[in-house]
Amino acid sequence: MLGEYQRSYLEDDDYEKRMGTLHYRPDEEAFYLHVVIQKEVDQRDGERVLGVDLNLKNVAVTSTGRFFDGGELLWGQNHYFRVRRSLQNKGTRSAKQVLRRLSGRENRFVLNRLHTISRGIVEEALRHDCSYIAVEDLTHIRSRMDAHDDRLKRQMHNWAFRELQEQIEYKAAEYGIRVESVNPAFSSQTCSKCGHQSSTNRDSETGWFVCNECGYEVDGDYNAAKNVGLRLLALPPGKRPDGLGNGQLALKSGTLNVSDTSSVHSSLEFERESTDKPTASAVGC
Repeated sequence: MLGEYQRSYLEDDDYEKRMGTLHYRPDEEAFYLHVVIQKEVDQRDGERVLGVDLNLKNVAVTSTGRFFDGGELLWGQNHYFRVRRSLQNKGTRSAKQVLRRLSGRENRFVLNRLHTISRGIVEEALRHDCSYIAVEDLTHIRSRMDAHDDRLKRQMHNWAFRELQEQIEYKAAEYGIRVESVNPAFSSQTCSKCGHQSSTNRDSETGWFVCNECGYEVDGDYNAAKNVGLRLLALPPGKRPDGLGNGQLALKSGTLNVSDTSSVHSSLEFERESTDKPTASAVGC
């Protein structure tokens, strides 16, 4: 069955149909047609940046204050895990058949939610006239997160961080928006208002951020999203994307220049591999 979303692209004359492949999924006893389409897009003009922080509890938070809750994804993941474990314990032939069908349903559930989130992020960038989306470098993200219980370790192992970023990238490319990754080190400990960095700025239990220096209070993930955007703006010459110029960070209301904060962002060692992603108690279960 062809959905309205797919039909809108196939019927759009701006897209050129390239090639198609037919796939059969035995676990679902169904055929799927994959069609590649192509469109020429010019890069958007402008120097405005949208910062995005990724996490478990809040799947994504933007520097403009939009939150994408991870509760539905976590619930679905735990639900399918319990059902899968129950079927595995049975070990019967029929249980194995159900397991194969269950895998397909779980994948579609996750992909559908990621599509919704990535589309919302790109829409947020368009709404605030952004030409760049700054995301965190995902290298070793799972090992950098500190999870002490088995449930969180399982959730992070299965979490589709990279899949979400890839969806953001190809959806953003349709509108000429560039997606750039930055080192997220200490983004949760640094004040996005004054630049003060301290491990005690963020409450590990509630995730709330209170700057020990200037007193700025805000949700910790929102503060981190602003810092991710500021990191892109603070990249030194030679590492900055072509065309970014001085740039501005998109906020809930108005914009912010990196010069409006202290020199912490510009002096950060960007090659550093450490980070300060929330602990298990901060991201919740």
